[in-house]
Amino acid sequence: MIWQQQPQKYHVLARGVILSNNHLLVAHCIGMDNTFLPGGHVELHESIRTSLYREINEELGLISEVGPYIGAVEAEHEDKGTYHQEINHVFTARLENADYRKNPESKESHLEFYWIPINEMDQHNLLPKPMRKIVQNYINDVKGPYFESTFKEIE
Repeated sequence: MIWQQQPQKYHVLARGVILSNNHLLVAHCIGMDNTFLPGGHVELHESIRTSLYREINEELGLISEVGPYIGAVEAEHEDKGTYHQEINHVFTARLENADYRKNPESKESHLEFYWIPINEMDQHNLLPKPMRKIVQNYINDVKGPYFESTFKEIE
């Protein structure tokens, strides 16, 4: 099979839903056409919650409070000839003095962070796409945890 001949990577990620006055904090990799939730890769010998706390601190230089687990999103995509599969574990998170009127400063030159109105996740191309449903379910207080996927389900 062709997919077995291409490089493949598997990612375990911790992501945070950070809200302020009906706005969602998103990350954007400069030069790309999508956004994603703050967070990043889980490192070996590190819990997923600790990973989210560390990633927010590394990327934003801010201390966060990692809240309850709200769900997971699995996704796949191809980038420059490499197949990527990922599982995103999603938590609520809080930043002290978070204010949607002031974008936090990125500590990493390839990233920027900004607030978007909750109803503009589509316009800002929040990926993976099923993440939008997880965020919306959380905001609408639908009981979770939630699981979404970009994979076609078996029947």
